[in-house]
Amino acid sequence: MSPLSPRGLLLVALLALARPAAAQPSPPPAAPAPRPPRSAVARAVDALVRSLDAVDGRALVAAAPLVSDAPAPRGAQLVATLAAQVAGKLGAGVRAQKDPIPLPLAREAARDDAALVHLVVEIAAGKLRVTADVYPVPRTVWARIRDPEPGPIAHAYAEAPLDAEIRSFLAPIPLVAARVDRAKNFEGDVVALACGDLDADGALELLSVSRRRVTTLRLRGGRVVPLASRPWPDVVAVHPAPLREPLAFATLVERARDGELLPPFADIGLTDRARSVRFDGELKALAELPGLAIPDAGGSACTTTWGPLLTGPLGPCAPADPPPATAALSGRYDALASAQLLSAQGEPFAVWATRERGAVELRDSAGRRKVVGSAGAQLAIGDLDQDGEPELLASLDVLDPLEDAVVVWSWRRREGSPARAAPEEILRLPAPAGVRALAVCPPDGAGRAPFAVATADEIWVVR
Repeated sequence: MSPLSPRGLLLVALLALARPAAAQPSPPPAAPAPRPPRSAVARAVDALVRSLDAVDGRALVAAAPLVSDAPAPRGAQLVATLAAQVAGKLGAGVRAQKDPIPLPLAREAARDDAALVHLVVEIAAGKLRVTADVYPVPRTVWARIRDPEPGPIAHAYAEAPLDAEIRSFLAPIPLVAARVDRAKNFEGDVVALACGDLDADGALELLSVSRRRVTTLRLRGGRVVPLASRPWPDVVAVHPAPLREPLAFATLVERARDGELLPPFADIGLTDRARSVRFDGELKALAELPGLAIPDAGGSACTTTWGPLLTGPLGPCAPADPPPATAALSGRYDALASAQLLSAQGEPFAVWATRERGAVELRDSAGRRKVVGSAGAQLAIGDLDQDGEPELLASLDVLDPLEDAVVVWSWRRREGSPARAAPEEILRLPAPAGVRALAVCPPDGAGRAPFAVATADEIWVVR
């Protein structure tokens, strides 16, 4: 075959460039960063203001007396707070009525304004619900005669689950023994639990992690009902040197995109597996994560190295994740838990619980530290009564499962609190089958937040 001329070589090169390149798998889109917690009041006010475009110029924001299915000794202060924040967000020229008044009196109070924004505030089924209507104010005597009570020209509605800030206006929730719903589990090797609304359908699901599979489930009629399940061999490879007694963590991370709340994803770390995994609510694997994913202030952080004990530096689990709230684990821990909570003033704060040599240390993002003398290796953090102070849930440090129990301590961090010197035990539930995993659920009603317990043969939901 005769060699190609320079012109022929140029033609071949151009044809090669014109051929479509082999398709490369595109990387999955980065998950949105974890959503910092926002108070129910802030979320409701922002949602209302976004919808109230008809307010322009002088206006009065007034609220009707609170309607509540729970005792509300400071209900008047709650509606006044909402009215003041809505007025402040609507801008200059908008003022707030200090006291709650019904609509007829609000119309009279707004006679010198161009518009009236009237709020109806309700607390029902564990949620704050706010309705806002914008009414024009007749400017002349003849306008008042023709239409003394004009209808609304704009409407807005917002709701948010109750939190510690809202609870500060209501009667306290007693932390006493409550109903325990028990169901026989279909597997006995559960090593981690998480609880939340994984599919954004308004109902809570449990996420169960065993050494064989990951499962979402609910309790119905005394039975554990699986919703979705993924065997570990279908997801990620076995670790070359798994621990005899595994460490496992399941963290639900809330997220948002363009201000819209999205269903959480689940970061699961298990020392039986070579890498941690990020799942969506349908248990579709979104990404494999380096190291062991552990809970960290409402999000996840990944260890760079791990062994029988957790120690050393932490890093983001994915490139789009924010830096960890904890740069490194300073001790050598065999158990830990973390949560991002809201104070009674609506301010976010983080809490960590770490177990070293059988003792559990509690610390918060303000630098406070307290020690629980002895606790087991199953830990969880939450705010069960939504008073803005954290509760620690733990198993007992016992060898015989017949002696095990779930113990709840309340850590009162406020200055001047009589129990501030040490966490106070407030609840103890015997668990003679042994406690395998714990998780605190988001509030789903007017009472305290539920929590979940996995024993050797059952799943509990304690309300």
